[in-house]
This record gives sequence, C-alpha cells and structure tokens, in this order.
Amino acid sequence: MSSESILNRIEKEAQKALIQNAFFRLESAVMIAGTVLLSIFLSRPFSWWPWWGWPVLGLIGEIAVVVSSLTDKAEQQKAVESLFRAKYNTAGIRDRSLRAKLDEADEYRKRIQQAIDQQRSGLLRDRLVDTTAQVYDWIANMVLLARRIDAYRADIIIKRDRETVPREIKELDARRKLEANPRVLTQMETTLASKQQLQRNLEELDNRMERADLQLDHSLAALGTMYSQTLLIGSKDVDSDRADRLRGDIRDEVSALQDIVESLNEVYTYEPGIGEQPVAKSVRRQRAGRAG
Repeated sequence: MSSESILNRIEKEAQKALIQNAFFRLESAVMIAGTVLLSIFLSRPFSWWPWWGWPVLGLIGEIAVVVSSLTDKAEQQKAVESLFRAKYNTAGIRDRSLRAKLDEADEYRKRIQQAIDQQRSGLLRDRLVDTTAQVYDWIANMVLLARRIDAYRADIIIKRDRETVPREIKELDARRKLEANPRVLTQMETTLASKQQLQRNLEELDNRMERADLQLDHSLAALGTMYSQTLLIGSKDVDSDRADRLRGDIRDEVSALQDIVESLNEVYTYEPGIGEQPVAKSVRRQRAGRAG
C-alpha cells in the first residue's frame, strides 16, 4: 500500500478541482467578460493606455481569483469533504449492519471535527488538527473493509459451495467405502481430497471475514474513545502528552486496518464497478485445478 495517506491524495485532487472551478466562478466570468468588452469598446481610455492594458489587468485579476480559491480554507475543506464522501461512502453496500457501522463511524468523525473547530486558536488546536487528520484514513479503511465483507457475504458462488461441498464430501466418502474398482477408487480419493481442501479454504475465508467484521466493531469503539479523548484534551489549556498518545493510538488503529485490508486482498478478489461476481482467489485456483 502507498505510504502516502488517503487524505494527502484527496487534498491534491481537491486542489486540482479548485483550480478548475476557479475559472467557472462568477468572479472569473465577470473578469473575463469585462476584459473582452473593455478591450473591444474602450481599448484606449487614455492616450497613453497600451492596447494590451485590459488583457494584462484581466490576467492579473484571473490569477487573483485562482489564488483566492486555493487559499480559502473553507473552500478547501468543502472540496476535500466532497471528494472524500464521493470515494468512501456506503453506496453499494447491501448489508444493513455494515452500513450502520459506517454511518456511526462517520458521525464520530464529524463530532471530532466539530470539537476541534470549537477549540481556540493555538498550539494545542494545531496539534489536534494534525493528529486527527489521520481519521480520514481510518474511516476510508473501514469503508474498504466493509465493502469486501459485504461482497463476500453476497457472493453467490461462495454461498453455493458452503452449502454443497460438505454434502458432496459426505456422499463421496460413503461411495468410496463401497467401491471395488481400484481405478475408480483412486479417482474418488483424488476428488475427495480436492473437495476437502476446498472446504478448508472456505472455512479459512469465513474465519478471515469474521475477524474483519470484529475489527470493524473494534475500530468503531476506538473512534468513540477517541472522541471522548478529544473532548478531554479540549477541557485543558495544554495537554501535549495526551495529544501525543492520541496521535499514536490513531496511527496504530489505521495501521491495523490497513493490514487486515491487505490480508483480505491476498485471498479475495474485489474490484468495485466490475459486473463479474467477486471470487475468493484460493477457491478460484482450486476450481481451475479441478477443471484441468
């Protein structure tokens, strides 16, 4: 996974969006229209006025509009929030319990941000802003984790195999005990071993997804703890030690979420936006082996 934080990537995208939007702002439109009209109908209001006077003033004004857009903290935050919500939301997640967890997590994020916004300007507030910026990565990884769990729970192939494979193993084992033909018996034992391995793979996948769901619960509870810690820090004039501990806790939680997302990526294919049903890699490889 890239060492660059999710928030940093979104902030870069937000800057590009702000530059593009700056040219469509009302101020920009007025500036361009005024420059064109003055250049045509009042090209030389004074005898000493150069022909390029209005275009140069218009260019300077346009640059000022762009700079003001990039330095407007409120606009920057609004752009970041919009991009973050577009990329990391509950859209497409079918499981109600997963959506509820993500909604609750996002509510904590908003409350944490509100608690920091209410702090008076100063060193402590600046440190809290830097510390809690990682919460974007926290929530984003929770969303990525929830999407994989949801896709797995809705995977019709996994559901089918989970129901049919145990029954097939039982039936094949019963037939094997009654088979007298050595060649048929050998093939039965090979097929039985393959199905037993498939069952173990399914059980391991189930275990991983269960652990991932428990990690979501843990992360949600940790967000609640972080919110209360943010309020406690805000009740003191300076509490740098507590802020440092909070920074470490957030970093550890983000790292744990990233690790489990990556571990799921190793065993389960999930590509949002692609119509093909996601399939567990270990199960897919085993089916290919059986087909061969």
